[in-house]
Amino acid sequence: MEQLKASIEAEIKTGRIGTPVFLRCFYQVNQQFTDRGTIETLINLANSWMHSEIEFSHFREDDCQTTVLLQFADGESALLSANYLTDAIQKPTIDLHLIGSRGVIYHQCALEYEYV
Repeated sequence: MEQLKASIEAEIKTGRIGTPVFLRCFYQVNQQFTDRGTIETLINLANSWMHSEIEFSHFREDDCQTTVLLQFADGESALLSANYLTDAIQKPTIDLHLIGSRGVIYHQCALEYEYV
């Protein structure tokens, strides 16, 4: 996850996508990671890429997913979801869109390990 964070931070610094304004991130992990660590990882990513502080958050949690909506002080927002896989055959995946004022970063991949 640190490599993904660093890669996107480097892309933001180039200015190609402009100022980040919206993040949508779905992270699928195995059922054993149902604690808040998974969603906190996503919140930390969002907080590191946006240029203002979190002003409002709304959590929704059940047995198979945790979803959080964040609103930042300067109007940016994020929709983050940690989905818990019950099928041990499925690999963890991340699906991410970071929308900026001039472009978008899209990243989707299967992961070898959960990064919580």
